[in-house]
Amino acid sequence: MTLQLKSGDTVALVACSDPIAPDRRVQINDLIGYLQQWGLQVVESKVLMQPHTIQASQEKANELNRLFADPQIKAIFDISGGDLANGVLPHLHYEQIRTAQTAFFGMSDLTVVLNAMVHQSHIQTYHYQIMNLVKEKGAEQRQQFYRTFFEGASDLYDFDFDFVQGENLNGDVIGGNIRCFLKLVGTPYFPEVSGKVILLEAWSGRAHRIISMLDQMDQVGIFATCSGILLGTFTEIEQHHEWDLIQQHLLKLTAKKPIPIVKSTGIGHSSNSKCIIIS
Repeated sequence: MTLQLKSGDTVALVACSDPIAPDRRVQINDLIGYLQQWGLQVVESKVLMQPHTIQASQEKANELNRLFADPQIKAIFDISGGDLANGVLPHLHYEQIRTAQTAFFGMSDLTVVLNAMVHQSHIQTYHYQIMNLVKEKGAEQRQQFYRTFFEGASDLYDFDFDFVQGENLNGDVIGGNIRCFLKLVGTPYFPEVSGKVILLEAWSGRAHRIISMLDQMDQVGIFATCSGILLGTFTEIEQHHEWDLIQQHLLKLTAKKPIPIVKSTGIGHSSNSKCIIIS
């Protein structure tokens, strides 16, 4: 069941990855203001703005566990990104998360948490950054968010795509940011890939770096067992007009098993990116 909100519901903001810079406080307050205009009660993690310390991962996990244990909280939105999200994974209460029926949202480095919860707690999670509501395309994003999560429409889930290979792509989606997804390989938190559609997107990384990551995915058997690939935006690649190199390399890697591949500009780090369910 997908998330549905109403006036009077409570939602929470957390930051499981890198510390939130103090100068983002104004933007966060703007976000809270919009959520409150819709009648939502907003609570913050007690360590939302805390600088990184040796105990930070444990403290962030403790807060996330506390919020999942609160039956009043309908959704938890992570507003962070960066590198540090792996640190919370050993400290999460996955059985409690499974029974909580609380929606969890994040993207970028939160790819590791989204997929760990799918694998360990057997829940669906949401690849979406709620800070989009106060970015360049904020007015459009707010309209789509409200229609989707308050009115039951599909606006925030709908995105255009083109086939790179194949003609049909179906299945549950796992993955997210390519670099962060690969941080799970070899850990107990890496999800089952067999029969799944693999979502891949990236903010940073030129062609050589992304090609090396695709090679790693191929070498650990992901492309041999998944049902297809959904490519979102690769911001730095596209800024430097290197997308053809990536596409050609991916077609080469999948030549023996030509799985469906689609490309969309609607999923990724841009301020008008859509939401996709990870399951």
